[in-house]
Amino acid sequence: MTAASSPDRRPDDPRPAGAPAPEPEAPVAPGTADGPAAEPEPAGPLDEAALARVAEPARVRRAPKVGAFITAGVLVGALVGLVAALVAGPSSEVVADGTAFISLFEGQGGARLVSAVIGAFVGAFAGAGLAVLAERRSVRRAAGDDAGGARPR
Repeated sequence: MTAASSPDRRPDDPRPAGAPAPEPEAPVAPGTADGPAAEPEPAGPLDEAALARVAEPARVRRAPKVGAFITAGVLVGALVGLVAALVAGPSSEVVADGTAFISLFEGQGGARLVSAVIGAFVGAFAGAGLAVLAERRSVRRAAGDDAGGARPR
């Protein structure tokens, strides 16, 4: 191994290739004039009294998962749209004429598909709206708990 590729030498080191590595600095003891004063860490686990002394009461705010609300809205909306198309299907005069690229998309199948897609979009927006309402409610509850008062309902 050459001096230029030794493990203690970095590529951007300004020292000449044959120069010895500098001596590492001695660690500074905590609480001395050269180092910041720090509390020594306990050797073992903390007992109840030590935990009670440093613990701060808190409440974890449970925020709703927006993606789950939107996904549920899409599924419910698509199902409602499909059921609506099935219910309205017998009275509809949409017939298959053989001009569609995929035969599933012509006639009643196309009407059902369009109804399901429209229902999915409407359901996605409804799910997002419900997620926003749930988020506002969780923020309001967390703020009520932080103030120390009773939770609003």
